[in-house]
Amino acid sequence: MATPTVHIWRQREIVTADTMNRFVRDVHTFLYRPPACKVTARQRGSHSGANASGAYGRGWIPFNSWTTIPWSAPGRGTQPAEEYDPSGMAKPGEGEAVWRLVAPEDGLYAVTFGGVIETNGEANNVHFRLAKNQMTDGQWNTGSAVFASHCPGRTQATDGVSRYIGSISTTINLARGETVSAAGIADKDFILGRSDVPGRSFLEMRWVGRLP
Repeated sequence: MATPTVHIWRQREIVTADTMNRFVRDVHTFLYRPPACKVTARQRGSHSGANASGAYGRGWIPFNSWTTIPWSAPGRGTQPAEEYDPSGMAKPGEGEAVWRLVAPEDGLYAVTFGGVIETNGEANNVHFRLAKNQMTDGQWNTGSAVFASHCPGRTQATDGVSRYIGSISTTINLARGETVSAAGIADKDFILGRSDVPGRSFLEMRWVGRLP
């Protein structure tokens, strides 16, 4: 549903069923269920690229290299009942993974990222970024389109594997067709999305308003 037009009521304006539907009912319907999408990630493979596997391609992120995070399509992730995309934001690409969310309408969007990360050994640098209109991994190095970043803290380390949990939440103004994606980097190979904590690794975007 397209963003409804705000109607300025005129004095003595004749109210009809059509105007009430367009300027009251449709507006309330849009605000009650605005464009929104949530995709999740599951562990695919191991900490080694040689052992990465799965229907959606790589499940690991190589060390010291900014890499766009792939997501499962809505309904095919770790928590299908909690994943949604009534607005068509998720555009499956390479290997059917979702690499970015596309804004269906102009406006302000609340964007939230959550990640459960495990590194092959203790990492001194684990860093995530959110950016708009990123089309290649190389673009993450410049940081020119980055609008949020986070360095998560380590929560535990066992058997040579360290776990980090982090989240980012912010609001950004997007034009229709602009995209949002997430990327990560660490000084150790790492995987995102643990099966024992399903739904904790996700990217969510929701239309929350528009600038005057």
